[in-house]
Amino acid sequence: MFLIDSHCHLDKINLNKFKNGLDDVLNKAYSKNVKIILAVSTSINNFKDIQKKFKNTKYNIYYSCGIHPLSIYKKKNLLN
Repeated sequence: MFLIDSHCHLDKINLNKFKNGLDDVLNKAYSKNVKIILAVSTSINNFKDIQKKFKNTKYNIYYSCGIHPLSIYKKKNLLN
């Protein structure tokens, strides 16, 4: 059996706190049996950024894009 992190914001982690940055974070998750990670974005531009940032990792990172219910009527939030 393995685990899935179904909601995280990898792009919000201060990677300077880790010796090997993102690799340290993902290696630790993997060692704890987290085999799939869903990186959640908060806008279309954020989605494109995280997709570009994490596409070359050896880990199973998937991407989603959503709008918080409190922001549903703020059109500018869709593009930020």
